[in-house]
Amino acid sequence: MNAFIAVCLALIVVELAVMIGVFAYVMLRVKDAAAAVEVAAYRVDQEVLAAGETLRSGWGGAFKTILSAGLALIRR
Repeated sequence: MNAFIAVCLALIVVELAVMIGVFAYVMLRVKDAAAAVEVAAYRVDQEVLAAGETLRSGWGGAFKTILSAGLALIRR
């Protein structure tokens, strides 16, 4: 009976060790994914800032004026 209990305990310890290893691997993969999302968010932020600067510049204002004039003509 003692041998059976020892084998069961050993299996439980091995199972826990494997699960800890899997958990650590998954957490490292989640960390890599989070870093990739952070880089993508930074790039999107830079693109939005660049688009805002374009709209505030002369070309953006001219484009906005032409677009609003075109929409006003279409609505009539």
